[in-house]
Amino acid sequence: MRVLSLFDGMACAMLAMQEADIPVSRYVAYEIEKYAIQTSTHNFPMIEHKGDVFTADFTEYEGFDFLMGGSPCTYWSIAQKNNRETEASGMGWELFSQYVRALKEVKPKYFIYENNKSMSKAIRESISSAFGFEPVLINSALVSAQNRQRLYWCGIRQPDGTYKKADIPQPEDRGILLKDILESGGDLTSNDKSYVLTASYNGAVAWNTIERSQRNMVAEPVRIPEYGNEDKSRPLGASYKNKGSGEGSLVSEAFPDNPNKQKFDYVAEPIRVGALPRPNGELSTSQAFRIYSTEGKSININAGGGGAGGKTGLYAEPVNVTPDGKSQTIKATYNFTSIPNICCYSSTYGSTGIATPTDEAPSEQFTGTGKDRDAMKRVYEVKNGQITIKGKQYPIKLADGFYIIRKLTVRECMRLQTVPEWYEFPVSNSQAYKMLGNGWTVSVIAHLLTYTMKGNE
Repeated sequence: MRVLSLFDGMACAMLAMQEADIPVSRYVAYEIEKYAIQTSTHNFPMIEHKGDVFTADFTEYEGFDFLMGGSPCTYWSIAQKNNRETEASGMGWELFSQYVRALKEVKPKYFIYENNKSMSKAIRESISSAFGFEPVLINSALVSAQNRQRLYWCGIRQPDGTYKKADIPQPEDRGILLKDILESGGDLTSNDKSYVLTASYNGAVAWNTIERSQRNMVAEPVRIPEYGNEDKSRPLGASYKNKGSGEGSLVSEAFPDNPNKQKFDYVAEPIRVGALPRPNGELSTSQAFRIYSTEGKSININAGGGGAGGKTGLYAEPVNVTPDGKSQTIKATYNFTSIPNICCYSSTYGSTGIATPTDEAPSEQFTGTGKDRDAMKRVYEVKNGQITIKGKQYPIKLADGFYIIRKLTVRECMRLQTVPEWYEFPVSNSQAYKMLGNGWTVSVIAHLLTYTMKGNE
């Protein structure tokens, strides 16, 4: 297939072609966002990037098989409180008009156009008039863990040059819930499905998820043990980062001046060693290339780009390595960049910054600065079905206890959009979140491709 993709983003159309097992001989993309171009090129070097749709001469692609695209919905979305376009005019309509121009000049065998369900009735009717038929509404929740309702116009070219509507059934419900795609922790709101992923997800905060049903966050349960209680984890001191595990050592030495003989716990995390091949058969050399076991638990460690053992992978079973066998398992990856599963406990023996959960549990106090402070995570208490955030209480469907609340990881957002595990983002997380929020649910597009082509058999 020869594919022309407008407003291509991170090349979700190409990903869908692969999922639908449709071979692509040529893929031409129009996109102006530099990070999206960088990312799609990194994953698909064969993509021909052409730039701005407004300057395109689409006649050079006449006879291509597929025209794909979804013009930016920002101007039409109900989330646009100010200057929302509700009539067929303005920049949103100008962008859509470039898609229509491409359809007329390319005359493809098939086309798929997508946009947000929340557009005004007038704009929806105008789009349907331009194509000659009504769209199909599909909620991504059928194939993923995300509620994402979108309109799709799928057309098949007729001998007279018009397009008939492809017969698109609803995808089969795969029964995937938000909890199924999490690397750890649980759904903050116990809503079963994720709220729609948006390009602004990088700014997610807990109260927004609970109060406005936006930007899902994850609740990581943590245990706050009592000092000196040896059947649970010891308090986590701020100097834990500097305690090496040595050759099989289980705990560090006790602080000599600590009356409770405070120690440090270590745990063994399940890992997968080795890299799976990318679609072209090569093994990735990127540290961002991470995969998981069939149980969805083991995280990939890149083995030198596929060196010894890199093809088959090895597994380490999770074990408890504390002397008493009863320690609460916490991640032994305490560093200054990511500690989503560690509860920082108060200590007077550390020399760096610490976070102190107070009697009012939702609050925290910092005594460190710089990176020390950045490494600490806020601990919240759920009590009697209520959680307190910034002095305000919210009802919550979480078991009573203490939690760290975090954003979805990029990997988890990829799974919401059914992007394959091998896909890599050679950019910052904020840019990756933006691309995923602007992107398509790949499995929905693969479904549309399959049935659109069947309609011409």
